Amino acid sequence: MGKIVGIDEAGRGPVIGSLFIGGFMADEKDLENVKALGVKDSKKLSDKKRENIAEKLRELGEPFLKEITASEIDELREIMSLNEIEMQGFTDVIERSDADKIIVDLPEPNAERFIRKMKKELPERFSEREFVAEHGADDTFPIVSAASIIAKSARESHVDQLKQKYGYDFKSGYPHDQPTRDFLKKYIEEQGELPSETRMSWSTATDIMEEAEQSGLGEF
Repeated sequence: MGKIVGIDEAGRGPVIGSLFIGGFMADEKDLENVKALGVKDSKKLSDKKRENIAEKLRELGEPFLKEITASEIDELREIMSLNEIEMQGFTDVIERSDADKIIVDLPEPNAERFIRKMKKELPERFSEREFVAEHGADDTFPIVSAASIIAKSARESHVDQLKQKYGYDFKSGYPHDQPTRDFLKKYIEEQGELPSETRMSWSTATDIMEEAEQSGLGEF
């Protein structure tokens, strides 16, 4: 029995803030203990429960975290897709973990193709390791649920810090959230630009910028 690592992300779609890749590595013999903590997809846990589990996980294995900031995402999207950015984050965590078996939450349709691409980015020593990539892996595999909790915990802390920094509760930071859009509109009205943590390559940011420019022109 060797070491197994689960990988998942949090904050893939928001217009505000960083993307976090979470990893969690444990000995296969400890998987039952990880499962016994009540790990499941972090989106289904209350904040308090998630933070409680995140603390306990540190006693059972090794957490890993990779933050990709909004400006880094914007820069990378000029040369690659969001899936490729995510994959780079995954491989960064996998390389640091040096696990014998790797299970990832699959962000694109074809698992074999995604595994092939990951192996290409990884050092030679990973060529013979066991890889699993599945949709909804955070529901199926406790080790990926644990990784999901690590990523989500970091993302929530990051968002809370941004809310304190700007003194505005913009809720989730996702484009579909009206308080998020209201915050961005208000900020650009007052500051003449969007907050530095905005993903400028998102259509939401572009639309709000254009809207502000149009209303600015209308004032003359």
